[in-house]
Amino acid sequence: MGSLIRADWLRVRRRWDVWIIVLGIPAMALLAYVTGALSSGNPQFQTSGNVPPEFQAQAAAQEAAQRAFAALPYQFPRSIATMVTGSALWLVLGSAFLAASLLGNEFTWGTIRNVVLIRPDRLRYLGARLAWIAGIVLVTFAAVVALGAIAPAIVRVDPGDPSALNQDLSFMGGPFGPTAPVSLGGALIVAASVLCVAFAGMALVGLTALKFRSAASGFLAAGAYVLVEGIAAGLVISRATGDLRYVPQMALSIRLTALIQDAQVAAGLSNGDSGPTNSAGWVSLPPLAGATILAVWLCGLLGLWFVVLRRADINE
Repeated sequence: MGSLIRADWLRVRRRWDVWIIVLGIPAMALLAYVTGALSSGNPQFQTSGNVPPEFQAQAAAQEAAQRAFAALPYQFPRSIATMVTGSALWLVLGSAFLAASLLGNEFTWGTIRNVVLIRPDRLRYLGARLAWIAGIVLVTFAAVVALGAIAPAIVRVDPGDPSALNQDLSFMGGPFGPTAPVSLGGALIVAASVLCVAFAGMALVGLTALKFRSAASGFLAAGAYVLVEGIAAGLVISRATGDLRYVPQMALSIRLTALIQDAQVAAGLSNGDSGPTNSAGWVSLPPLAGATILAVWLCGLLGLWFVVLRRADINE
């Protein structure tokens, strides 16, 4: 197996798309972080004319509260969660693209085609390719997390007066959201939830790419599945009663949505009173039960990779 992994490295390291993902996603995450950090210190609040002293005091309090609240996402360790969630879409798309490109296109030209045609131990090659795809995703994710940890030292955001958030903000439409400090463990929990979503995208798109033997068809089939599953689950959630309400909670898209929400609540980034988990008919599962269902999904999708390839046959 080690020789297969080393041989795959000779192939993977020459692919520009791999390096674009490994270097491009962290770069875009850092760019988005810097843009948000630079704009966070400029609360837009203006007054004109003769303003009574009591309103001037309210205006100063509002400006201080807005400045302090806008700076929270860019303070360590919350900056890690900010960096990772800001690049979540790119991480998911990058992971899915890697799986589709390194698996689906191989049936047209590459190692898997030759293995499927002539080698009985084809599953070992797929195992080596899976190890490389997962390794690339982990390296990219680790780079984003590391940037989130060091970014506050590079791009400094004035925290303002944190005590301004302790006052009564109801007169200015507040509170704006949770203002409690986020621990390092909480930030890493949020980051880990995004990593799980990226792995789910990798597993699903990789399976469809292997099944249809095409990267483009794999992307299209995976997208169609997620869309149909989401619509069906939404309809069942809105109409089901009794124990049937638990059925849509088993869906992959529903579990991923709940995972993100639960992670943010656990980290203190959300109070859980908004989002799809509060829609009518939603049934909340214990976090451990939800994580178990998601683990079954991931293991099942990855296991089906090997089932599909074992039964694959190419007619020349």
